[in-house]
Amino acid sequence: MAGAQRLGKMTTAQPAPQGEKRSMSSVRVCAITCDGYPQDPLVRRTAEAAAGAGVDYHVICSTKKGQSKYERFNGVHIHRIPLSRISARPLGTTLALWSVFVIAAFLKIARLHLKTRFDVVHVHNLPDFLAFAALVPKLCGARVILHVQDVAPELMGVKAKGLLRRIVVPLAKLQERISTGFADHVLTVGWPFEECLLKRGVPRQKLSSVLNSADPNLFPVEKRSQPFLGEATAERPLVLMYYGTCCRRQGLDTAIRAMAKARETAPHLRLHIKGNGDHLSYLKELAQSLGLAGRVAFYPGGPIDEVADFIAQGDISIIPYRADGFMDLVLPTKAYECALMRRPMIASDTVAMRSMFRATSVVLCDPASVDSFALAIAELYHSPEKRERLVASAEQDYANYRWELMAGRYTRLIETLATQSA
Repeated sequence: MAGAQRLGKMTTAQPAPQGEKRSMSSVRVCAITCDGYPQDPLVRRTAEAAAGAGVDYHVICSTKKGQSKYERFNGVHIHRIPLSRISARPLGTTLALWSVFVIAAFLKIARLHLKTRFDVVHVHNLPDFLAFAALVPKLCGARVILHVQDVAPELMGVKAKGLLRRIVVPLAKLQERISTGFADHVLTVGWPFEECLLKRGVPRQKLSSVLNSADPNLFPVEKRSQPFLGEATAERPLVLMYYGTCCRRQGLDTAIRAMAKARETAPHLRLHIKGNGDHLSYLKELAQSLGLAGRVAFYPGGPIDEVADFIAQGDISIIPYRADGFMDLVLPTKAYECALMRRPMIASDTVAMRSMFRATSVVLCDPASVDSFALAIAELYHSPEKRERLVASAEQDYANYRWELMAGRYTRLIETLATQSA
């Protein structure tokens, strides 16, 4: 099914009930996330979209090194809790830190609510039970959004093994059911996650999606350029690129092995990887062992503001996610960004990718096959015409889901819930 047809099934927020609508300048919203701000792209996009529409917008988040307890950034009030490095830890440590953060966020928003009287509290998972940090505002009449950026049962099923898996997956389902029941509205990031939540009992009328599309403020027109359509040479190689988390489930070892094979017929290739993660040391050793030293370059992760420049310096985006039951459902933010920035894409053939892009827009490969990715790399290396067609087709698909439309969808949801609040 074509991407445009499938994503057309996404549910949207119900219109505000009849009666006097709230002026956006009178609406007060507080978002809560265990991640840092403004580092988290989705939290930042939604916050700045609402603030740009006139909403008095606050964010409660964790702290990164060197950040102040409070600041105002692009019109958003940021309140930081002195906890850092909550994610990317062993599962037990992460669960403990999540619990501590929930308690701290509960106290923080209770104090803020006495001063600000929030109309809407927007909670970003993980964890889902972070929604209960909004208990005091909810009891006072505020509406609560639980934003499911990751479906916890599928993610826990990948992270946990053996006996631990048989324990944590049912617990993840239970806390998801309780948390989504507590929330007044459940927001998610696309059709694949919607389907999971609907099957697990979330009512359709309280569920909608806002895709994590590319923010044009971070990917401005002047940084978008035409794809490289010339012949690759030693002086001007064809650059594959990946940016983001570098963990096993992202499948970057497949990309490196595929590049090594593709070089048999496509000699002038480079691979640029920008990001951090627990698989990074292994990937560097793998590149060295395959004789790719000097051909695979690693760059540290950085703020999202750097991404547009990184994309502009590459030629083909490669997204080799593993099909592990969770990554199959993930709509990669980088796919939106590369479509907007006019770069052809090679990606794993997953339910999520097919839900947005047609087969004419992305070269889809078997996630488990190095040969599949190697053939795709070699084909695009020798076919500038196909690279050009992919870019044009992906741009058409993406036009229906660009951030300007998603931002409008989000602000309408805020308006609806604020009108309903006591």
